[in-house]
Amino acid sequence: MTTSTFNPSTSTNGRTQPAPAQPQKTLRTGMLGIVTAASVAACSAFGGKAAEEPAYNVVIEDGDFQVRDYDGYALAETMVSPPFDAATRTGFGRLVRYISGANSGKRKIEMTAPVEMEPRGEKIQMTAPVVMSPAEYSGASQGPALAGAAMDSWRMAFVLPEGYTAENSPVPSNPAVMVRDVPPRRVASVRFGGFMSDRNAERERKRLVDWLDDRGIEHQSDWRVAGYNPPWTIPPLRRNEVLVTLR
Repeated sequence: MTTSTFNPSTSTNGRTQPAPAQPQKTLRTGMLGIVTAASVAACSAFGGKAAEEPAYNVVIEDGDFQVRDYDGYALAETMVSPPFDAATRTGFGRLVRYISGANSGKRKIEMTAPVEMEPRGEKIQMTAPVVMSPAEYSGASQGPALAGAAMDSWRMAFVLPEGYTAENSPVPSNPAVMVRDVPPRRVASVRFGGFMSDRNAERERKRLVDWLDDRGIEHQSDWRVAGYNPPWTIPPLRRNEVLVTLR
């Protein structure tokens, strides 16, 4: 599994291999303050234990921007309601408990990277769920903004280690936690350092939109933020990303 702060991944025959992930960074109280607090709990602020990440091939690399082809992987996820700070605490707690043994078989699962947060726009009118299109939030086809948008919920997800699938993963004890498979897909990303906040994430989302539009690359609206370091990681060594699936 793959990714890193200052080009921490190495390439072999075009294949990106996981490099020592920098201490996982946490998304601050504005955006993802605790999201990645435990992602690489054993790391120091200057480097350390490598965290497993989903394997991918880099198709395009342009400074902070990449287009990647990801292999399929499994993740554990939970839906949480605003406000954001409370949502991150609730979601993070649920997922940490799951990988710490709150599951069938009481199995412990190694923490990997990244931890993702994705805004969701599901509303319920009467008895029928209505999924609002991202355009209804942003006023454009770019998808929901990562700051200032009236999101109804957030999806928080932990990527599970290689070899885990929805079928062979332990069943969560908490019904609010779900395990699902993510199929292989092509993803665009922009990397940035410093502390994560919703404003920073939204700024980088717009940079990624402009970069994709300039190249005529079509994308979906599943914007998400990924963090790779614990909160004690010093800002210059932090790695954050905004990602979106390409069409």
